[in-house]
Amino acid sequence: MNELRRDYILDRWVIIAENRGKRPNDFIQKPRPEKPKVCYFCPGNEHTTPPEIDRIEEGGRWIVRCFPNKFPATIDEFNEEKNGLLRRMPSYGTHEVIAETPNHNESLGDLDVGHIVKVFEMYSRRIKEISIDRNIRYINVFKNYGHRGGASLSHSHTQLIALPLIPKTVMDEINASENYKKNTGNCPFCDIWKLESKGERRIYEDEFTVAFAPFASRFNFEVWIMPKRHLRTLSDMSEKELFSFSTAVKKILHRLDESLRYPPFNFFIHYAPEGHDLHFHLEFAPRLSRFAGLEFGSEIVINTVSPEMAAKHYKEGI
Repeated sequence: MNELRRDYILDRWVIIAENRGKRPNDFIQKPRPEKPKVCYFCPGNEHTTPPEIDRIEEGGRWIVRCFPNKFPATIDEFNEEKNGLLRRMPSYGTHEVIAETPNHNESLGDLDVGHIVKVFEMYSRRIKEISIDRNIRYINVFKNYGHRGGASLSHSHTQLIALPLIPKTVMDEINASENYKKNTGNCPFCDIWKLESKGERRIYEDEFTVAFAPFASRFNFEVWIMPKRHLRTLSDMSEKELFSFSTAVKKILHRLDESLRYPPFNFFIHYAPEGHDLHFHLEFAPRLSRFAGLEFGSEIVINTVSPEMAAKHYKEGI
């Protein structure tokens, strides 16, 4: 049955239209492209990137490496201009790349859980360091994978873009969370994971973490992963919680890679910037369908894979 569904707390609607869609096996991707002759992110080519910012080593070699983006979207100048309806400022901030593995043909889902923990530790280190700049209000941590996911290089990596503003999506979640808490006394995301952990959209759960297909999913096979404890930022996690969270990431990505042959995707982290409260979580968005006129003109998305079907597909291999 086709139906309209509203996001848990945002005034954002989707159309779940399974009759227009395909079976999960119909989304299987073509084989991954071969490794290019020269990869700037591979060991031995460190001199081709801007000077290194940070690294995590194991056995005398780097396993996670951070450096500035060679073609940054940001600049060092900071000031703001207003002129009636027009408001602009230089794109002040920081744009960094985190190479998640030295091995070119490994995806994030191919890594063992301990290695994924190191990747998230690097995220946490960079967020802490960049946040020292008082002009920076939010550090966007996101991953593009595959051509349709927006990746220009095939070596598995994450990007950080720090800006002097809080993204609208994050601010909308913060405001909606505040309103929900005023009315109920609870954090909405705490209530969301408790609700979803009891139902058919739950994919994976352990003592510390829940992964589920959100009720009003916008993307085919969309997944949210969140800690059970109310945490504002990644650095608030204990070692056990971070290992649990990384385990959930591993299980979700490995299942998708195994069943759909490394499909394109994005993921992005939402956390509470200074002075605000928001339940930390990761949103995982496979890029298996294209947005068209309805999506761009109305921001109402047609999703042809229901979250219930998506959750069933994940659970069959986890």
